[in-house]
Amino acid sequence: MFLYSCVTWSAYHKNLLASADYEGSITLWDAFTMQKTRVFQEHEKRCWSVDFNRMDPKVIASGSDDSKVKLWSTQQENSTMCLETKANVCCVKFNPDSRHHLAFGSADHCVHYYDIRNHKQPVMVFRGHKKAVSYTKFLNYSELVSASTDSQLKLWSTSKPTSVRTFNGHINEKNFVGLATDGDYVACGSENNSLYVYYKGLSKQLLTYKFDTVKSVLEKDKKEDDSNEFVSAVAWRPGSNVVVAANSQGTVKVLELV
Repeated sequence: MFLYSCVTWSAYHKNLLASADYEGSITLWDAFTMQKTRVFQEHEKRCWSVDFNRMDPKVIASGSDDSKVKLWSTQQENSTMCLETKANVCCVKFNPDSRHHLAFGSADHCVHYYDIRNHKQPVMVFRGHKKAVSYTKFLNYSELVSASTDSQLKLWSTSKPTSVRTFNGHINEKNFVGLATDGDYVACGSENNSLYVYYKGLSKQLLTYKFDTVKSVLEKDKKEDDSNEFVSAVAWRPGSNVVVAANSQGTVKVLELV
């Protein structure tokens, strides 16, 4: 049985999505027929992340525990480029307004920003996190946010190596808890079973939404504050104030932020 770590839609083809799995495979799917259209199998270890290039829908990037970021074409069998790093790659994301720029987060505590036209060295390395970087998302062309298991989010400008702002409040020490943004606001999960929402101009959270915790299947009505449950995934509906969050017990909440 395959364990999937990431799935993402193409912005241009309504039926096309890509998945990454624990075996290191990147799979393209026709969502209308539920058939695999192509499988890429060059990664040597678990693949955590896959992303489509919004400016060139044929191009895909993936990041893996084999310390490599690979670029793929939907029209070719083999990878078109490989960025070799010194630590596990936990996340990879294209700049949504650039054909040539991508960022990836690594177990070396850094976010690496590359122009793939000159992939021998990064444009910028963002340093400041104290533990592995689990997610990175672009707010716009020149700003990105990163999440780490040091319980911090950091806002970066693509033109300077030091962070613009650090966001504190949520708890994240060991799990992937999700990260999403609509451009001005950032949402992430937390290991106290809550969703946190930040505004990019403020360090403290604007909103916290606490999930109900369940002690056991037989005691669903009994709430328990001390729980191992955590919010594990977050998605922002484009062009709206609606956020979907899911926790480690399979509860999914649709929240309208006001």
